[in-house]
Amino acid sequence: MLNKVKFAKEATNEFLEAVEWYELKAKGLGIKLTDEIESTIERIKLNFDLYPNVVENIRKIQVTRFPYSLFYIIENSTLVILRIFHNKRKPIEW
Repeated sequence: MLNKVKFAKEATNEFLEAVEWYELKAKGLGIKLTDEIESTIERIKLNFDLYPNVVENIRKIQVTRFPYSLFYIIENSTLVILRIFHNKRKPIEW
């Protein structure tokens, strides 16, 4: 099991933007997105190699209840969240 989690700058920015957008749509919805992303990270930590590789060693997992995917790698026993993508975005954008 992985204990350390690190967010790339892009993932942090995408996360904050998404939370802000959902919070503007409905009070408390940004918190629900945060909870779902935290839950998704816990799923990765329990079984990081379960989710498919999309490019070389970059893996992807779908966030439950929201149209987002997390792209991640494992570096020196640390889970590194590279991007938090809305599912309608094209992966070529990164």
